[in-house]
Amino acid sequence: MDLELRPIVDDERAAFHRAIITGFGTPPGNGNPTWGVTVETERTLSVWDDDEIVGTAGAYTFDLTVPGGAQVPPAGVTVVTVRSTHRRRGLLVAMMDRQLDDVAERGEPLAALTASESLIYGRFGYGLATFATHWELETDVAEFTVSPDVGGRMRMLEKDAAAPHVGRVYDDVARTRVGEVTRGTAWWEHVYDPQRTLTEMAGTPHFFTVVHEDDHGRVDGFARYFMDQQWPGGVPAYTLQVMELVTADAEVEAALWRYLLDVDLVARVRTVDRPIDDPLRWRLLDPRRLQVDRTVDHLWVRVVDVAAALAARRYAAEDALVLELRDAFRPANSGTWIVEGAPDGAQCTRTDRDPDLVVSAPDLGALYLGGIDATTLARAGRVEERTSGALARADTFFTVHPAPWCSTHF
Repeated sequence: MDLELRPIVDDERAAFHRAIITGFGTPPGNGNPTWGVTVETERTLSVWDDDEIVGTAGAYTFDLTVPGGAQVPPAGVTVVTVRSTHRRRGLLVAMMDRQLDDVAERGEPLAALTASESLIYGRFGYGLATFATHWELETDVAEFTVSPDVGGRMRMLEKDAAAPHVGRVYDDVARTRVGEVTRGTAWWEHVYDPQRTLTEMAGTPHFFTVVHEDDHGRVDGFARYFMDQQWPGGVPAYTLQVMELVTADAEVEAALWRYLLDVDLVARVRTVDRPIDDPLRWRLLDPRRLQVDRTVDHLWVRVVDVAAALAARRYAAEDALVLELRDAFRPANSGTWIVEGAPDGAQCTRTDRDPDLVVSAPDLGALYLGGIDATTLARAGRVEERTSGALARADTFFTVHPAPWCSTHF
């Protein structure tokens, strides 16, 4: 029997949710029990075999901060699954093709995702654009070279009081950090839902929210964390797991770290999804003690509308680069494009000029946020230099500092 590909309707949301859980192999009640619940119905895709959903995909609507500070609306691709019984039948290709058509029709210049499997999405034109680190630091060797220079106070907030404050702080930071995405009210309501007995993000019955208030009582930074209790030989040696730490102020950031490192009973602090250029290492008297457990890929970016996407961001130097784009999955994007950019504006149009660089769609996605330089991609055999010196020009043109970073999973 033929399979049917279409968005769900509202009364099919429970079936869609069950299909997502099945696709990820997660029994109800474990892991992330609300996958796909907040995805707009019209942005879902489902593959039906008779009365069963055997494939799923969806997209969130939010904004992504790009170099120069603009917040561009990408499709936040999520909950992509194919049931194991229906593999090798073209379902994933069909959903990706249909979804990118929808993204283009909506006028969204980009699509972005966080990948459960990193091997999948390059063939659909997604490029690895941001990284994150997981690290550990023992508290007894975490002395700072210089104490944080900040006034105000630290305060613990209960769930019902925390959401408005942390949401505002996060929004302020997301507007200034390339790679961050906006989080709607529903996101924070879910995190701080008082009816939940188990927070999915922590995997523990409770987490804490500490905020820093400036001298006027305004919250300007926060950290969310939980603690694993350990008593080896009757001696307290807790592990404090940082879920996220967010502030726009470097000294407030240092003060929040100092608070976390000084919590009673804690022997080590662990983090996930921190930026690769996290300045904390340079605060430490002994920087070797900050042990990076692993560096992981995080945000993958797909350029859908080449002209609009490349014109939306800003560039570190005034230049005009000619790119030959090879886009196997959306061949209409292929061709030669000139990007004329500067710190105060940009435009991108098709051209008949000879290219400076030859790039694939995944590598354009990798370059887009400025965290991966063209020279590195060329040394890996992924970008071809046609004009002498074009790689060095592209490095200056595209690269941003600090490195792009996305702290949100979706």
